[in-house]
Amino acid sequence: MTHHLPRRRSALLAAPLLFALSGASFAADVPAWLDEAVKAETASMTTLRHDLHAHPELGNQEVRTQKVIADFLKAAGVDEVVVGWKDAPTAVVGVLNPGKGNAVGLRADIDALPIKERTGLPFESKARGTYWGKDVDVSHMCGHDAHMAMLLTAAKILAAHKNEVDRTVVFVFQPAEEGDSRENPFLAKTPKLSGAKALVENGLMEKYGIRTMFGIHVMARVPAGEAWVVKGPALNSADAFEVTITGNQAHGAMPWTGTDATLAAAQTVVSLQQIVSRNANLSEGSGVITVGKLQSGETGNVMSGSAYMQGTIRSNNPGVRSTLLKRIPEVVSGTAAASGVKAETRLIEIYPVTVNDPALAERMVPDLTAFGVKASEVKYNPGASEDFSFYAEKVPSVFVFLGVDAPGAKDAPNNHSDRFVINDDALPAGVRVHLAAVLGDASKSVK
Repeated sequence: MTHHLPRRRSALLAAPLLFALSGASFAADVPAWLDEAVKAETASMTTLRHDLHAHPELGNQEVRTQKVIADFLKAAGVDEVVVGWKDAPTAVVGVLNPGKGNAVGLRADIDALPIKERTGLPFESKARGTYWGKDVDVSHMCGHDAHMAMLLTAAKILAAHKNEVDRTVVFVFQPAEEGDSRENPFLAKTPKLSGAKALVENGLMEKYGIRTMFGIHVMARVPAGEAWVVKGPALNSADAFEVTITGNQAHGAMPWTGTDATLAAAQTVVSLQQIVSRNANLSEGSGVITVGKLQSGETGNVMSGSAYMQGTIRSNNPGVRSTLLKRIPEVVSGTAAASGVKAETRLIEIYPVTVNDPALAERMVPDLTAFGVKASEVKYNPGASEDFSFYAEKVPSVFVFLGVDAPGAKDAPNNHSDRFVINDDALPAGVRVHLAAVLGDASKSVK
């Protein structure tokens, strides 16, 4: 038997985007106060990031973080501050200039990882938390503390100049990008809505009429303050699977008296590896199927009657992703039948491909440059996955990669490493990215 969790078709593919293009030059009208405003907030932004870094919280448990964000937005003069959002109870949504229309959404994720930090920084996390019922160390080793600090600072600056902002701006502080820390999806029959998917399916975009969406992710191994923009697929989809194989245990010396679950599992692993090379249209994109966990057997002289495996599925193309999700249970079922065992496959669909709207991404680069950011259009996919993809399925979106490496850094520890470090000199560039997304020409051209 195969269990499929619901999967939504990409609105991005179904509804082509029309742009009103005016000439070949897209130079943005940069406000005179930009440089001074960013400079004035840099020191306090750095202090804020260090505080958030020292007090990380896991997905859907971000109680202190939520209060810090909400209090900051209210003090900054953001018109509406919504604390909690249906299936995302620790979210915070701030709205500037409600009712002006042509709304743009800016998103920062707020949750941390179940990782013990080993950076030795003065503000290193010592936090503990509960992850899927287990007591764990907690740290911001993905950089969400920087995401929050940059967006909060941008919100403060925009609120101070809101009369010059000719549109509605929605600041989305989203929990659980790294997943729900309360519930193990492999144990839940139907995982609860969480993270970006919860906000999107709970009507966030429709509520405020959000027409474009922007986000930033800090990245190791990119120079601090440099912004990289990708046209099209920027991050991979992420899905998971588990397979339970049931055979008949027998004496290891008399295998004909049973059915070998271990052998069936081994053949299944090999067969799964042939899906990408023989079924996926690799002219459209790439895909990976990895079995990361395989358990079988009890002792050396007993033929196993059961086996269990877990794996991950990644792709940078929606069509390839669909093929992999379709073929995995078919291949498992066919291999089981050939081996004389029974097999049950469960697919857990997590994040779609993160697709930057190509036209919007192309127009974003000159806006960023005009706003003082060293920006480049690049072909880059670090192989990771992000639930920003759910916003990008709904409206034209751009997810910007922001470098955080110190000058001269070589082979810097990557995001999710216990030694991942952010150079604070990158933070002002992130604020400028948000300001360019709101005040620049690119997203205003979306019709």
